[in-house]
Amino acid sequence: MTSTSVPLALRACLFALTSALLLAGCGSSSPSTAPSLPDAFPDHSVGQIQQQITGGTDTIRAYTAKARVSVRTPNQTQSFNAVVHHRRADSLFMRLSLFGVEGGRVLLTRDSVFFYDTRNTVLRVGPVEAVQNLFPAPVSSDQFFDNMIGALAPAPRSDWSLDADSTLYYLSDAADRERYTVDPTRWRVVRYEERSDTGTVRQKRLFSDFRRVQDVLLPARILFQQPADDLRAVITYKEMSLNPSELSFSLDVPAQVPRRQFR
Repeated sequence: MTSTSVPLALRACLFALTSALLLAGCGSSSPSTAPSLPDAFPDHSVGQIQQQITGGTDTIRAYTAKARVSVRTPNQTQSFNAVVHHRRADSLFMRLSLFGVEGGRVLLTRDSVFFYDTRNTVLRVGPVEAVQNLFPAPVSSDQFFDNMIGALAPAPRSDWSLDADSTLYYLSDAADRERYTVDPTRWRVVRYEERSDTGTVRQKRLFSDFRRVQDVLLPARILFQQPADDLRAVITYKEMSLNPSELSFSLDVPAQVPRRQFR
């Protein structure tokens, strides 16, 4: 790592700030068997679909996790391990390691990002928008937490159109800018796309490998993609605990460590 630019490990992390991640607290999560289609399919309303998705996840306020993250940029592909603490109301913390050696710690708040480069002993600070320029996930959105745990749901508004095939529901907004694919056997979004006015895919998110985490069905694999910029991040959750009683967000930066601009 250098002291003049944001290290690769951090860039990889930011692609994954997605993000999420996890197993059942201190234990292990178990793969879920694919249930059958609900009896009312394909006649659920948009409101019923939204209610089914959020009903099991709206009590999740925080989580801790261990994850394996792989990030592809136009220049290279990098993988690393991450320990994650995330609270819905405000902050996300990630401790990054490569080859068993800690590379840095990241704290993301509603308006700022802090990266403690532990190898070069420098603290980098900047606005949260700097993260958004590196990571294809809605880091400054109210839906960031839900994306990170794979509990994304269409917003409760009235302009959604609804279609179905033999196994899935498809929701899109009036301008066809947002598209959700919902698996009614699990009541989870399995694909999300955000499109430009011309129909080009700007953001794509895929949620798969569903497992039960403390009785909540969540994906163990999340993909974030920004096709136009050839940016892609995959998070594979190894361990997860929901609503932990204590959650630390401390970067533990010594007072003498210099501050630099995050860029």
